[in-house]
Amino acid sequence: MNRGVIQAATLLAALVVSLAPSIGMAADGEDGSLEIHGYGEVHYNNPELGTLSSDAVSVLDFHRFVLGWEYVFNEKLRLDGEIDFEHAATEIELEYAFIEYDLAPTVALRVGSLLVPVGPLNEFHEPPLFYSVERPYVQRYIIPTTWQENGLGVAGQAGAGQVGYRAYLTAGLDAANLEPLQGLRHASSKGAESKADDLAGVGRLEYAPAPGIALGFSGYYGGADQSTPGLGEVTLGLYSADARYHRGGLDLRGVFVRTSLDGADSVSAFVGGTVGEAMRGWYAEAAYDLLRRAAHPNSRRSFVVFGRYESFDTNEEAPAGFARDPAGERTVATGGIAYYPIEKVAFKADFEHWEDGADQTVDRFNLGAAFMF
Repeated sequence: MNRGVIQAATLLAALVVSLAPSIGMAADGEDGSLEIHGYGEVHYNNPELGTLSSDAVSVLDFHRFVLGWEYVFNEKLRLDGEIDFEHAATEIELEYAFIEYDLAPTVALRVGSLLVPVGPLNEFHEPPLFYSVERPYVQRYIIPTTWQENGLGVAGQAGAGQVGYRAYLTAGLDAANLEPLQGLRHASSKGAESKADDLAGVGRLEYAPAPGIALGFSGYYGGADQSTPGLGEVTLGLYSADARYHRGGLDLRGVFVRTSLDGADSVSAFVGGTVGEAMRGWYAEAAYDLLRRAAHPNSRRSFVVFGRYESFDTNEEAPAGFARDPAGERTVATGGIAYYPIEKVAFKADFEHWEDGADQTVDRFNLGAAFMF
């Protein structure tokens, strides 16, 4: 038995033993109650992800299986967390885990490992919630989903639920882990012994002006050098905006994000490659549900056809003294289908066409099955 499976079994056993006395002794939402939830997905990628070579191997992977829980101590105090077992439990990470305390009926304090509220997907990334087999790549390289950091802050609602907000103070990113073509993907500690010489502030505001319309705005700013010798002072700013229109069978989504890295020249010298002084990404997606139309409001089934176009560049602007890498500029056109026998289970198939600024291209075919409970 490999080390990952042993760790998974140990974590699960510890969780069950510690909380077993409370299971079934109270109804959901009452003092001492425990609610279990989770999600998972299996993927087939031909060719594998992370390559622009059509000769690369194909991969069939049980990408992730996530188990989570919410434990209610009393009417004001809760514990919420998830453990992510990736690649058939050979890799394990804490998805998030925080204590939540109600300061008022619509405002709560959160302390622990928090999902960073940037973009529409990072906090709500269960695979049945998006139509493609893989998550949008803008929210992989520019917004490093899943992005979690240790910290504290508040979450709340206003305007009779039309406005939602989160504002956190967290450990900053680690610029020493930036890579020229990977964007911010590996710069987060994921809550594991987070370097905290530099902190960051992050916030998100969401507004639902009418049924089926959602607007979101996110901002992040913080230090990222973490007092690393030879790196100098580094700060990262990020802002993003997103919109969604969902009415009847039609679903339209759009996301834009841009980063600014102050000290990119010293980071580039430190890592030995051009790290963008500015990074940018956006995508637009259109989908239509052929089954769940206004004429069938009680149907639980969906058959969705969708198309998405993404453009992102981890080297949009190069720091002085460094050459921009054209391979950092990429576009991805994705089209496919997703069948939902019920809302929480999806079977997916799609096709991707990649191009980069160095004239490399690849076509990829993906299959997936996803669930949440």
